[in-house]
Amino acid sequence: MKWEAIEEVLHELGDTARQDWNRLFEKWSNHHWHDHEHPSEKTNILLVDAGFILTDGRANLEALHQLLADHVQTTVSDLYLVSLFPYKTRQNDTAIDSRVQLFEDLGRFTDEFDLMYEMVPEAYSEHQFDLITETDALIERLAYGATKIRVHVESFRGIEPERIKLVLKLWRMVMHAYKPNAQLVVANERVDSSLVYEQEADVVCHFDLSSHVILAFAQSDVTRLADWVRQVHPLSSDKTYFNFLSSAERDPFEKNLMDATPDVILAAHSVLFSLQGIPLIDYRTLFGVAQPIERDELLQALKRDPNRLRVYEGILSQLNVKRLHPAFSPYIVQEVVSLDHRIFAVKRQHKDETLLLLTNMSEETVQTDCEGMSLFTEERMTNVTLRPYEYVWLKQSHIGE
Repeated sequence: MKWEAIEEVLHELGDTARQDWNRLFEKWSNHHWHDHEHPSEKTNILLVDAGFILTDGRANLEALHQLLADHVQTTVSDLYLVSLFPYKTRQNDTAIDSRVQLFEDLGRFTDEFDLMYEMVPEAYSEHQFDLITETDALIERLAYGATKIRVHVESFRGIEPERIKLVLKLWRMVMHAYKPNAQLVVANERVDSSLVYEQEADVVCHFDLSSHVILAFAQSDVTRLADWVRQVHPLSSDKTYFNFLSSAERDPFEKNLMDATPDVILAAHSVLFSLQGIPLIDYRTLFGVAQPIERDELLQALKRDPNRLRVYEGILSQLNVKRLHPAFSPYIVQEVVSLDHRIFAVKRQHKDETLLLLTNMSEETVQTDCEGMSLFTEERMTNVTLRPYEYVWLKQSHIGE
């Protein structure tokens, strides 16, 4: 731990309890820390309620791990586990410390997935906020396998923004000391101040994408969506956005749509994956579930319902294509292309790879003059025509190829 840098921030916070901080860092000094890869085009996060898979009516982390390892592990890189803390120990014959048991349970996940957790400081004023206790909780989440930790700014009720910035700066410094590639994800729903904490974050949450996508479908017009994307503030090269259509705090995306057919849901995810940033997929949308369910019951329901199966296979297909192309890196900026008011078109370019990502957000067939090789079929396409809610991802040729 680089104490000089930490001490500088603590001095700004007015915290002089050096012995307490030394004891905290000493507590974690013998832990075996394992860093992970930096986010890339392969980074796709699945939001998962830790209690959504049941065994005999009880939440079962082991059964959840087995389901995800069997069915999404080759496609999804990260699991965003919510409803996990505080952890409730399983019923068993021997008394096991709940923290030890949680560490053992989560150890099953870390062989196949990177993990993301929430930090929800239990403070409603500056006097209630215990910085050392909360920092200990942050480090504990890193020890439990986290590579990304999301902090919701609204959790710091009654604390001035400048002080919040210093807390976030400290936490980001601590995270990077233990895991250099760890990501502090900062969420702030207030649109007028969405980038106030940009400098203290590795990743900044977008909260407006879902509403703009819903409006585009309702109006069969991408104009406002395209204008919003064009106005997205460019971040520095080492930072990116966190994009989602639904979140743990909100309903699944499709619940807010007038027409939640598989075609529309997949078109919405085509938009999501077209944009710069790390994308989040909601387990409720992917698996078509609304409440906790037994593992076998879930798998049978997927097989019986062709619409649920189509959404599941379609989203995974998009992600499998995305993870193969560096132009989908979360650090590569996007260029919105004007083609037709019904077509959302985005260009992404990395070195010699240029992608044009087209999504028809209307129930009409639209013809374009676009051409390129389909990333899904590898066939050459010219004058691309998109059926209602169809999406086409193209790799475009460069002059001289």
